[in-house]
Amino acid sequence: MAISNANRSYWLMVTPVERGELDGGRHFATWEDPHPKPSYLFALVAGNLHSVEDHFTTMSGRNITLQIWVEKDNLDKTEHAMASLKRAMVWDEQAYGREYDLDLFMIVAVNDFNMGAMENKGLNIFNSAAVLTHPQTATDAAFQNVEGIVAHEYFHNWSGNRVTCRDWFQLSLKEGFTVFRDQCFSADTNSAPVKRIQDVSFSVRHSLLRMLAPRRTLFALTTLLKLPTSTP
Repeated sequence: MAISNANRSYWLMVTPVERGELDGGRHFATWEDPHPKPSYLFALVAGNLHSVEDHFTTMSGRNITLQIWVEKDNLDKTEHAMASLKRAMVWDEQAYGREYDLDLFMIVAVNDFNMGAMENKGLNIFNSAAVLTHPQTATDAAFQNVEGIVAHEYFHNWSGNRVTCRDWFQLSLKEGFTVFRDQCFSADTNSAPVKRIQDVSFSVRHSLLRMLAPRRTLFALTTLLKLPTSTP
């Protein structure tokens, strides 16, 4: 795939092959994407972003370049996310025998991304709140949350991307298995009993919300429409 543009922004995509200058102040970049994928996993990012780079050696000895691309003011908040990514890569090799299958893995964090994070193949896209931390401003819970989200999106490389859904009726299977994997990772990396308590607490809270949802929705609608409510 080749794209050209007049802006001096960075183009990010999987496996860059070539980039250079064109006439008229334009520049271009060409990528090769070797793995078939459903359309929802395709991503391309262009913007005035800056990167932090590290490297990871896989269990077969391959060298993987790791990059986290952020807005300039957030460069000092990427250290924990990078360390979390490398821990997740080690764990996936040891627990599942799954080695990363490209030469480059990128995370992009922007302040106005409308989701928490997305597992696009080789180019995970995050809202800044889900990946950036700083020791002077973030809580322990925030550090743990970022570690879990970074791991979850990386684990999707195999459970969801390479091995993907037959159709959207399998969405819960793809997400459920990857959630199970990130829960096991967090339990192994931190405290298994504490992680279990957190997961049960989360399930109980959301079960209660689902039970209360019909009554809350009715109350909201009747308030909005100013209709009389009846009590059972």
